[in-house]
Amino acid sequence: MARDIDVNIDELSRFIDVLGNFQRQVGDEFKELEAKWKKCDESWQGESKERFTKEFEETTKTTESALDAGEDAKKWLERFLEIVEEFERN
Repeated sequence: MARDIDVNIDELSRFIDVLGNFQRQVGDEFKELEAKWKKCDESWQGESKERFTKEFEETTKTTESALDAGEDAKKWLERFLEIVEEFERN
């Protein structure tokens, strides 16, 4: 536990690692899903396909937005950790 501020540096560092792993895993899995959808897209026609495509595109935007927010949060937490560690050294 940090001496002068209420932050557990080890826990924060582990959380940042877990968040990074989560970001990579979800990003990679979603890219794979998109690639498989593109293959399916070539063989599936009709109204149900159009409806699903619209919903999938919305899901893609939401997922990308969440991944971007997660990356921003990770960068912020990494910087916060640096500040806390510097504070503790002084």
